[in-house]
Amino acid sequence: MIAVTALLGALLVALIGGRLRPRPTRLLPSAATRARRRLSIGPLVVRPRLIATVFVAAILGGPLVALAVTIVSVIRPRLDRLRGERRRLAAIAVAYPDLVDLLVLTITSGTSPAHAVSTLVPVAPEVTRAALRRIERRLSVGERFADAIAGIRDPPPTGLGAVAQPLADALALADRYGTPLAPMLDRLAIEARDQRRRNAEISARQLPIRLAFPLVGCTLPSFVLLTVVPLMAGTFSSLRGLTA
Repeated sequence: MIAVTALLGALLVALIGGRLRPRPTRLLPSAATRARRRLSIGPLVVRPRLIATVFVAAILGGPLVALAVTIVSVIRPRLDRLRGERRRLAAIAVAYPDLVDLLVLTITSGTSPAHAVSTLVPVAPEVTRAALRRIERRLSVGERFADAIAGIRDPPPTGLGAVAQPLADALALADRYGTPLAPMLDRLAIEARDQRRRNAEISARQLPIRLAFPLVGCTLPSFVLLTVVPLMAGTFSSLRGLTA
């Protein structure tokens, strides 16, 4: 009975995603290192170590424990991926005003928008460089600047997301229809400064929340140990002397 339960627990991961099938074995060395001994189960990627863990959990705790281990193992990578995407979007929102300021400064100094993008690739904020490199590659193969800059609106990591929509529209209009670029650059610079101020205000509002944990976890216990505990100990000692 225990062996059957363990076997069912080990195969529970495979039954969640669908039919079990091996991944291709002929991969590039770098990809083979990352995908060594992995199995593809539908949209999921499962390691033999996970199956062994579920197997042991099924033996020690039964089907319910194996089910809990499986659910945690399946859901946790997705939650980590969502958390990473949120952090990336937050970092882009913080770095976007700096990118706009650099781009406006480069273009207003006499550089063309296409050359300005190439110039900013090594000096732009880190989270924006991948999008700029992608635009630079598209320009290097002869794509029109208006079409290449539209890719900056793509989701990360290939683009900056919806936050870069005004920038992409302004530069595309100037390239396609010859719209005067100076007024649009001034507007983008003003919006970038406003966004930077809003980001600073948001960070300032979050500061008390971030300080709450060290305050409650470190300062408050030390205050209790150094002030309240000696006071209570002295009080109990006085009461013990009175009763004696």
